[in-house]
Amino acid sequence: MALDIFSPDGLFNISTTRFTIINSYSTKGLSNNTGTVPADITFPAATLPTLTLGDLNIHHITSDPLRVFKEAELATSTPYFARATELGFSLLNTLGVFTRFSMSLIGRPDVLDLAFACPLLAPYFTEWSDPLPSPGSDHIPILPRFEAPLFPAAPPSPNWALTDWPTLESSRKATTISCAPPLPTTRSLDVWFKTNIERVTAQLALHIQLKRVTYRSKPWWLELLSMLSKAYNCALRSLKRDCFDAALLASTRSARSAYFKEIQRAKRDHLSSFLASATPQTAWTSKKFAVRRPPLLFPELLGATTHTELNKALLDHVFPGEPTRDFNTILLPFGNCPELATDEISRALARSSL
Repeated sequence: MALDIFSPDGLFNISTTRFTIINSYSTKGLSNNTGTVPADITFPAATLPTLTLGDLNIHHITSDPLRVFKEAELATSTPYFARATELGFSLLNTLGVFTRFSMSLIGRPDVLDLAFACPLLAPYFTEWSDPLPSPGSDHIPILPRFEAPLFPAAPPSPNWALTDWPTLESSRKATTISCAPPLPTTRSLDVWFKTNIERVTAQLALHIQLKRVTYRSKPWWLELLSMLSKAYNCALRSLKRDCFDAALLASTRSARSAYFKEIQRAKRDHLSSFLASATPQTAWTSKKFAVRRPPLLFPELLGATTHTELNKALLDHVFPGEPTRDFNTILLPFGNCPELATDEISRALARSSL
């Protein structure tokens, strides 16, 4: 059984948003050296991140290094592990951890449940463990864990909007660049270039502020909002220490109102300036800001528009009433049958009561 699972964008850092899980259950085939599920089906050529797992009923030294194997066991398992090695599949099992414990006293533990990851999925594998309790079967639950890598944060970039250009221009003119050596060598030229570039970089670092743009960055955020947020949080902490103080309650409410009103004003100003300076490259972003997101409404069901009609439609759909019976289909007594006498009924009841 194979499942194609859709994942959020960017989970595997590739162009696809899907990965495949192949769940295989294989037993001994017609001969002792083959399985019911062939190796090429268990391990296909993967073009997507693929996880192959299941009860393969094979024994191999790679998964159970402390076991003494028979020739027939190695002959059955070798095609599977050779196919996995050829396609680059990695075994995820922790070596030496048994996955099956026999319910009888004469059986020995085995490693029958195996998990393999293709080269596109193996870099995201973090853990293979068995922390779950036994479900009552001879096989124990296995928990393989995959995690998306933590991508490094974007490096800080200059914030040109807050740059003091007049001061920077005057500082740039005052910075002198030394002349290159008349007979340069490789070492002297490197020293001259490094000295002058550090001098210019130091002057730029004094007058240019840096910013680090992340997915949480808000282009409409202002320094005033930071000050109002600190004032509101300070008043809120004071109110939590003394919740019965009427003056603290009034000051907290006013600080909250001023903070959220200023947020709405900053958003409106940013939207107005963005739409006023829109370019053909930002047409779709401008349309998204202008149209805004539609409200989340509950879909109509069976033509129900009001809350009462919607409630009745859901109840009728989930809890349908008992169907009405057609009494005309009930068998009626035959009209030409002789009636039962009283003594016949008495004799029948007396025999049943014994």
